[in-house]
Amino acid sequence: MKTTLIALAAAGTLASTAAMAQSYQPYQYNNPRYAQSEQRWDDRAASINERESRINARIQRGINDGRINEYEARRLYRELRDIEAKERAFKDDGRLSRRETETLNADLDRLADHVRQQMRD
Repeated sequence: MKTTLIALAAAGTLASTAAMAQSYQPYQYNNPRYAQSEQRWDDRAASINERESRINARIQRGINDGRINEYEARRLYRELRDIEAKERAFKDDGRLSRRETETLNADLDRLADHVRQQMRD
């Protein structure tokens, strides 16, 4: 029994070592693994764009329902355009840093609160 467990442990160790050696790829700029780690910048931008789109749809829904009047809608859309302009300025270097993403998310949180307030009054 003891020798069987030792043999299984040794076989498992050899198999995992072989799998790790086979999947090893040296660091390269065009390496797909490296590209995946770089996509986190795109993910941040995608989540910002997704939030902007949802807020835009919520404003439009408020206009269609009659809960947001024309003046309120103009103000909310202006605020959304300002956030989008800030995002474009942040992306001048081709990516969004963590701090820039946090700033945009804080601005979008504030805008979402404003939309929510206008929908309620």
